[in-house]
Amino acid sequence: MKIDARGKACPQPVLMTKKALENMDEGILTVIVDNFASKENVIRFLQTNGYSSEIKEENGTFHIDVAVGYECKINTETSAIKENDSKNIVLYVTSDAIGSGSDELGKILMDGFIDNIKEMDTMPKTIIFVNAGVYLTTKNEKTINALKNMENVEILSCGTCLNHFGLEKDLKIGEITDAYKVMIRLFNADKVIRL
Repeated sequence: MKIDARGKACPQPVLMTKKALENMDEGILTVIVDNFASKENVIRFLQTNGYSSEIKEENGTFHIDVAVGYECKINTETSAIKENDSKNIVLYVTSDAIGSGSDELGKILMDGFIDNIKEMDTMPKTIIFVNAGVYLTTKNEKTINALKNMENVEILSCGTCLNHFGLEKDLKIGEITDAYKVMIRLFNADKVIRL
């Protein structure tokens, strides 16, 4: 079975892959995508759900082959538990600066905020970076170093956002993610803090 997800916006390649896997008992599923972020998102989705894959690149197009059999079929009950099993705080970072009025001041405030998260009694379970927030995981050495010191904190950067700013290959900390995973983290959070 083949899925052509070329030109599809996030999170469509992941959702198309998920739907195809749910409808397969055995065989080879080939997912075709045409950008780095989509390739990474599909591979991460497959790994999270216990699948291994083989990737071939031809002229900027990625072919992801997945062997599907009874022993590696998605167990939706287990997947749901995995995504819902922890009580958590999610920090949702939408910019590389805090507040408005002075971008320079806002960036200083953001650097200080990220650096001081480690001092909190309750750490966030996940930090999600979207829009210009992805500069904090790619170009800002202060925030990158602060994030590296946070053990057991899931750090996710929006793949579409990285692609938009031309930063998809500059990620220094955490993982590239897609809208589907972001929605799961936000909807299953006990508390979301938005910056």
